[in-house]
Amino acid sequence: MPYRALILLLACLTCWSSPLPGGADTTIIGGKTRAIDGDTLEIKGQRVRLQGIDAPEKGQSCRDASGKSYPCGVAATEALRHRVGGSDVSCALEPERDRYERALGVCSVDGADLNAWLVAQGHALAHRRYSLEYVDEEEAARAGRRGIWAGDFVAPWDWRRGERLPASKVSAEGEFDALALYDDNGNGRITCKEARAHGVAPVSRDHPAYRYMDDRDGDGVVCE
Repeated sequence: MPYRALILLLACLTCWSSPLPGGADTTIIGGKTRAIDGDTLEIKGQRVRLQGIDAPEKGQSCRDASGKSYPCGVAATEALRHRVGGSDVSCALEPERDRYERALGVCSVDGADLNAWLVAQGHALAHRRYSLEYVDEEEAARAGRRGIWAGDFVAPWDWRRGERLPASKVSAEGEFDALALYDDNGNGRITCKEARAHGVAPVSRDHPAYRYMDDRDGDGVVCE
């Protein structure tokens, strides 16, 4: 039986924390859970990093098929939250932890591998630096242009090192795309901090970025 299938079978047999019989190091933990981000769950007060995958960070933006920027990290978190729903989740935990002291594991809901599902739906990538377990799911997502594969994105590990998508000056509607250029956190708004970082502050009413900013005093100039 393949290792992943064995782990999932063992995970489905219990909904409480317990070491595997025979002195094995792997631990099974199960119960209600919540999504912390696109590849991290919290179950019984313990955070579990889904092993072998890497999802976009919460503050990360990608571009969809039309070239429009969207918060793909938030989308991955919401996809995981929706998939888990109110179901019990079982996780097979490895003895080692990551650098943030999170447990590492393969988790399942209703007998289905959550790690594999996230990659197959294009909400995460196979983290090949650490595992080749989910490469097939990634290739299928790429071929089907699902999730982040529908448009453009920076791999999460590169995004954490500071790499960003090159800004597109023109939106899908043929207009100057101020959000793609200046909305660094992908929340659909442009702050003064972002405008100053890009050297466009103060922003006047005739600037494309103005419509995405908050002109509190209504004088037609923001970040003056």
